[in-house]
Amino acid sequence: MIDRARYESRLAAKSIPTTIVATRPSTPPGKRPTGGWSRGKNRDLRHNCWLVATADPARKRNDVEHLVSFDTAVDFPGRLLSDDSFNSDRLTKKVLVLSCLTIGPRENGALDATCIAQMSRRFDWLLRYRLAEGYESFAHIPAFFASDLSKRLKAGGVLALVPIEDRLEKLFTTSAERDNSAPVAAPGIDRALAAKLGVTAASLARSSEFQLALIDANPRLSIEEVSALKSALEGEAGEDEDVGQPDDDPDDPDRRVASDLKVERNLHGYLEILEFLFRLSGRELDHDRMESDPFSEMSMDAILTRDRRSAGRTATLLPWDMMRAMTAAARFVATYSQYIISTFRDLRSFDQERVKSFETPSSSRLMPKGGTRVLPLWNRGGSDDRPENTILLDEAVRHLLAACAILIAGFAARRDIGVRSAHYGCLAEKENGLLFMSIYIGKTDKDRVDIPVPAILKTVVQTLEEISADTREAKGTKWLFEVAFDLNKLNRLVSSRFHQTIDAFLKFAGAAPPEGQDSWNLSIHMLRRGYGIWYFYGLTGGSTDALSMMYRHNDPNMTRIYFTMALPGEINRLKSELDVRLRSSVANRTKEDQDWIDSAYDRLSYLKSHQQAFDEPRCEIFVEKMLGLWKGTESVIGVGGKALYNDVQAIAERAMASIRIGSRANDPGALQTPLLQRFFDYAKTHFLEPVLGTNMWCAANPHDPQHRANAECLKLKGRGNAPWKKDGRPEDLMPDFDFACNRVCVGCRFGAAFNDGQRALQEEVEEHRRAAGDAATASLKHEGELLLAELEAVITRAGPVSKGGNI
Repeated sequence: MIDRARYESRLAAKSIPTTIVATRPSTPPGKRPTGGWSRGKNRDLRHNCWLVATADPARKRNDVEHLVSFDTAVDFPGRLLSDDSFNSDRLTKKVLVLSCLTIGPRENGALDATCIAQMSRRFDWLLRYRLAEGYESFAHIPAFFASDLSKRLKAGGVLALVPIEDRLEKLFTTSAERDNSAPVAAPGIDRALAAKLGVTAASLARSSEFQLALIDANPRLSIEEVSALKSALEGEAGEDEDVGQPDDDPDDPDRRVASDLKVERNLHGYLEILEFLFRLSGRELDHDRMESDPFSEMSMDAILTRDRRSAGRTATLLPWDMMRAMTAAARFVATYSQYIISTFRDLRSFDQERVKSFETPSSSRLMPKGGTRVLPLWNRGGSDDRPENTILLDEAVRHLLAACAILIAGFAARRDIGVRSAHYGCLAEKENGLLFMSIYIGKTDKDRVDIPVPAILKTVVQTLEEISADTREAKGTKWLFEVAFDLNKLNRLVSSRFHQTIDAFLKFAGAAPPEGQDSWNLSIHMLRRGYGIWYFYGLTGGSTDALSMMYRHNDPNMTRIYFTMALPGEINRLKSELDVRLRSSVANRTKEDQDWIDSAYDRLSYLKSHQQAFDEPRCEIFVEKMLGLWKGTESVIGVGGKALYNDVQAIAERAMASIRIGSRANDPGALQTPLLQRFFDYAKTHFLEPVLGTNMWCAANPHDPQHRANAECLKLKGRGNAPWKKDGRPEDLMPDFDFACNRVCVGCRFGAAFNDGQRALQEEVEEHRRAAGDAATASLKHEGELLLAELEAVITRAGPVSKGGNI
């Protein structure tokens, strides 16, 4: 613990970054206030409420400014982070936030304000857990702290980090002892209760278990009173928190009240704060220095592998489903855009003239034949009575914005904030005829970047410019996805929450959800990832030039070599060196040692995130093929394909053996979860990738010298090399797809031809047969027949077809 004077002197020595746009002494309850802020030279780091912004509001449309609080309730009873007893922890949090706003916690660049606000809230929960466990500082946490934290979060979300039931019992006992004659009442139905318990209103409002615990602590409370309390908490809960779903044993004696929503996918966000604090300990946290690595007993990767929900990553949008969604969006924009814009203009003119009409002749002529009629009304005034086969303008505009978002996200491969920040004048055509879209990139550049896009986006952007024109003029902005209901009330906009509106649009457009799903659950990020999956896995036999241009790669093969060979090797080498350096105690490290360790952490974090971006889609499409073989929707030929099929059978048999016979889980659906997990584990340690430029797949492990020696493409490549020029020629790192084709791969011991590959092979056989029959000379006919016989023999040796469905 440090005193107030030392706390303030440490803050006085720091400069205030421009990204802290305003400060105030304390955080007010409820919504963000418009007044009471200190700005410019009046900003003060001693204040306990900061308004931070890292993006340019002229380039990023939403989520620019965020509150970061340093006076939240963190312990029972009603102890705030702003109390003098927490000077040390409050200083730690401020140093951490300042680091994130300037050089970054890993010294590789500042974080986005949205990430910093999330990290700030997660730090508070980390502190609540530390205090609940009885550790007075971060310097005193044990080696198992991170592992236990993760277990708690997985088991019950953030509310399981503190003993809420014990605190409730103490709270009501104290109230009863204070006045034995009076009935015990709830100690408040607003943020006051959450503050007394040392947590947030959001965490209590989102926990059904808390309501039961409240009744247990005070049986005199009625269900109606508890419901009123929950409703009041929901009204007060403004935080955007991570909360979790219990999945542990209900008879566990250490089990605590849990939150209702899931937190497994956000475990990394909590654990990395410990990493940040450890890194800062060597530079700025001399008041609470962590001497040992919090992950020395169990690495962060190992903890996440154990606890993180496997389905937490963004779902994969397969190529054919992505094409259906984009086709529906393109068709809607082409057929409905002018009709909706004309109807929209009708309503604007009706509002000016204070008249109402269901249609105008000019707009009705634009309605697609056999299509849905758009009524020039935002709403029906509470009445659901409207003509059949009609929609209100609000719904029509939402569908139009969603369709445009699908096309921009699909073709520009950007995240949600980049799409929502599309602006007027974002398209430009270069001298070479290429069309570029200037779009905001929030995760890295935090600025607009030119992305090559197809000409179809001209229509999309023109549509958005037309429908947003009067709103942009009235607001003095350039945002294309802002459409106001009323130009006199510019804060009310047609929804552009794409995670909600895209599914509604696809349902309206009649696009059935992907196989096995009740709804699309389509997000902008799925479209972004789907772009790469479409070009890399969907266009087998096609060119990857477009993907190379989009992702700024010069050579797909070089990218493949980098991710498959160079990157894992560099990660392992760096891990080994880092492990050796970390064995020396902090006291014995030189400044050069510490600088190297900090730099190595930076590099390792970057490399691992870079590899993960490539490896997740690779594993997902691998598992998709394995599931297809198991279900019988896919078949395969080829030696490599047969080996994969046999492995799928063996994995399925082991998964079935793990299900207890006669239990409730003994049904076909119960096999899916353990089978999927086993398939993913297999995919992480094996290889299956499409052979660029063919319809084949390759199962060769590039790290295995024996596999490389037996790969047919490398044998073919070797025949073309002069044997007297071996000296100085670099060794092949992996199968060389430049020497691969359908004929070569199907005869290789690592080749696999799935359904589309088998069709391509049969088409190739028919082409050879026609060519031999139409040969101009007997000699050409003979050569053609020999090639045909050779190809048929190779295909025969690759068969018979292996197909599941009865496993």
